Amino acid sequence: MARPLRKTKLDGTLYYRRPAVEAEIQELTVISPSELERRASIGLRTSPDFVSPELLVHFVRNVEAGMHRERLTELLLQRVYRLLPRAEEASSLIKTNIRDDVVDHFVDLLLSDRASYDDRLDYYEINFNSAIAKDRKDASDRHWKHDRQMEELGIEEDGAYNAQEEAIGGYDPFDPSELDKKIYRLQLDEEIDSLPELQRRIVEMWRQEIPIDSQDPSVVTISKALGKNEKTIRTHRDKAFASLRLRLERKGKQ
Repeated sequence: MARPLRKTKLDGTLYYRRPAVEAEIQELTVISPSELERRASIGLRTSPDFVSPELLVHFVRNVEAGMHRERLTELLLQRVYRLLPRAEEASSLIKTNIRDDVVDHFVDLLLSDRASYDDRLDYYEINFNSAIAKDRKDASDRHWKHDRQMEELGIEEDGAYNAQEEAIGGYDPFDPSELDKKIYRLQLDEEIDSLPELQRRIVEMWRQEIPIDSQDPSVVTISKALGKNEKTIRTHRDKAFASLRLRLERKGKQ
């Protein structure tokens, strides 16, 4: 029997997988790892060997660590990408951010679940497509809202600042003299939390004095940790700093 889910509904009862998924798990538990990988790589739903993404989530969560699990994880992430705009369609920075946020969020859930059972992943075993659709909507709402705010603040989407904020110059939101002020620290934390996910993560790592890039391969860097190139990291950092500067200056005038 497949490991029961742990997430509970509002009435206290446990969530459960669809009967078809339970049957699929039982059927494929006995096949070889290589055969499971072969079937998991099939993207055509009409194929008789197609396996559901719900089953893939279950196996990724429950098989032992090793190359087999990593291969299944790779195939599962391909399923996530299929539900998002293709790379060539993600022409705008906003669409790219939405795509990255959905994938990053899902990877974070997988890593969290490996450390200790994370019941937030249970819904992906119940209805994978619906769960990803919700993540996509949440990311879309967040980024389009932020884009409207950036327009109000006078910052263009492509990263080019208008005359009102032509450059951030030497602005540092973590200026020690400002951090000494309790009200500033509270306002700064609040504004950092409101940034788009990628910008927030970059700013938090910058705050910990983690370098963007390094010639030393043993050094932990923001680029390496987030899987983005140096130029992308710097662009998002500068946009985040410009946004923080304007928002904090507005609060200071209130």
